[in-house]
Amino acid sequence: MNLEDLKDKLSTELRATWDRIQESGTYNQMRDRYENMTPAMQQLTMYGGIAVVTLMVLSVPYGYFMGSSEAVGEFEGKRMTIRELLKVSREAAEVPAIPPAPSMDMLRANIDSTIKGANLLPEQIKGTQTTMGSNLIPSNLSEGGLQIQLAKLNLRQVVDIGYKFSNISPSVKMSDMVMTANREDNRYFDVVYKLVALAVPAPPVIQAEPETPKKGFNRNRKSRAESEE
Repeated sequence: MNLEDLKDKLSTELRATWDRIQESGTYNQMRDRYENMTPAMQQLTMYGGIAVVTLMVLSVPYGYFMGSSEAVGEFEGKRMTIRELLKVSREAAEVPAIPPAPSMDMLRANIDSTIKGANLLPEQIKGTQTTMGSNLIPSNLSEGGLQIQLAKLNLRQVVDIGYKFSNISPSVKMSDMVMTANREDNRYFDVVYKLVALAVPAPPVIQAEPETPKKGFNRNRKSRAESEE
């Protein structure tokens, strides 16, 4: 079927459709109403019909345009999310692994060594007690804690000892420090240091998958063995 036949067929169908529309009662009623209108109303009705048809024609590409705009916006949002996730994953991979926290005995030994290195008098050392950790850290993320009580420290000693306590291990954090003026001499301070050992999870062990020999390599190896025989 060539182009001329298609045109003839289309014109025939359109003519038949137009004839059916003219024979319908709705069309005749509308035509009668239109003919009974004044010329101004007829002109206004004709312009209104043209406007409605134009809006119907333009609504199709506008709908496609709005749909494509929404798809582009969704794509941009997902692309930005993926970029942020990749950035976070790269930053997480660059963070060095935190070593496990020392045991309570080892932590107590480090604290005693730090106090001994500060050259404190015996009456300044009030003692070290074991605690359950800190309310700020969940119990499943804490290995326990220690509370160190010292007395009659000057400001320099308070800062130096606190700095050394906070740098014992990356897995040991100072959760609190309570400092009050000494009752006998308000130039010095009684200090309570609270340390918490974090429960650092062990890194997951990823086992390498066993290498599967290639089929082509096995066939070549088998054929080489048969040729040698």
